[in-house]
Amino acid sequence: MSAPATVKSSPSRAESTTPTLRATARRWRFWLILAAVAVVGLLAVVVASGTGTGSRAPYSITNAAPDGSKAVAQVLRQQGVDVVQADTLPEARAAVDAAPGATLAFADPGGYLTDEQLAEAAQLADRVVLFLPGFDELRAFAPGVSAAGAPRDVDGVDAGCSLPAAERAGTIIGGGQSYRAAADGDAQLCFRSSDDAYYVVSTEAPNGTVTVLGAADVLSNEGITGAGNAALALGLLGEDDTLVWYVPTADDVVADGPADIASLTPDWVTPVLLLTVFTFIAAAIWRGRRLGALVVENLPVTVRSRETMEGRARLYAKAGAHTHALDSLRIGTITRLSSVLGLPRNASVDEVASSAAAVLPGWSPGDIRSVLVDAMPSGEADLIALSDRLMLLENAVTSAVRP
Repeated sequence: MSAPATVKSSPSRAESTTPTLRATARRWRFWLILAAVAVVGLLAVVVASGTGTGSRAPYSITNAAPDGSKAVAQVLRQQGVDVVQADTLPEARAAVDAAPGATLAFADPGGYLTDEQLAEAAQLADRVVLFLPGFDELRAFAPGVSAAGAPRDVDGVDAGCSLPAAERAGTIIGGGQSYRAAADGDAQLCFRSSDDAYYVVSTEAPNGTVTVLGAADVLSNEGITGAGNAALALGLLGEDDTLVWYVPTADDVVADGPADIASLTPDWVTPVLLLTVFTFIAAAIWRGRRLGALVVENLPVTVRSRETMEGRARLYAKAGAHTHALDSLRIGTITRLSSVLGLPRNASVDEVASSAAAVLPGWSPGDIRSVLVDAMPSGEADLIALSDRLMLLENAVTSAVRP
């Protein structure tokens, strides 16, 4: 066994310099710019979300999105109509009381109002225009009108009725919902979307005139300019000097439990938490890249197998693992006996014991099996005795097979 080769390397001198502030800034320039852009963007989002007054609810006159109705309100105001926005039922009641004879434009797409609140809203004005109402709204405002499902005809739908606003519009671009009224009633049915379904149904309710409008494009910023949509919207909503535009919000919801954590948390908490998370991520990236890339270095060290064996033996001795230590010795002995006896590597212990007993006249298969498997050490003395018997057995077999 040859001695391990030692590797000698001549020491080399390396000149170390401390990086200047300019060099460090140049190295981290990309990450600094990225962090600055992210901080500015986050501040812009926070400021925009905190100062914006526009609503995102459908049919809201402050919503400039395609499904909003800000364009309709602006045109009505240019025509001299005083459009008053109401976000809650008390605000709508106060606005109608301040302008007797005003028209009420109502839509509750979020379903915020209860049946009692809907019944109260139906009592507010003598003239009401409903936007795409559901079952509960129809039951409260116009009991004689029912929903007829999705429309069939959408583009270029003719008025086909004597309602003044519909006659001035001529044709509209529909979409949305269609409605039907009782056959024996005196309702005005305009803009037929299928056999017995219409986009506009105007009927007399116990409190006055209720007009159900199911054409979504007539009120939306995206579809108001199509065909006669603008004329129909102005005709239905601009007959009186004052229009109270009431789209319920979450403020109308009746609280029936304790306040949740979101309602009790100040508005500035969420932006601060987002900025804190971003700062933590940026700091983690900065500190994680501070040490630079890993350098692989080949060590001129050779570890002898004897050192590994002795280290493992010390661990067994310290832990008192006598059985585990003996098993390691037995595995090595069985492997070597299989090779000496010409047996395959996967030979069983019984096969090894039988083959060894065949070449050793003074050993029986049971004695050999006891040495290889069955005997268990109860202490270090038994471990040493059994290891000696293993060595004696291996030497005897080797001498018998290879004299």
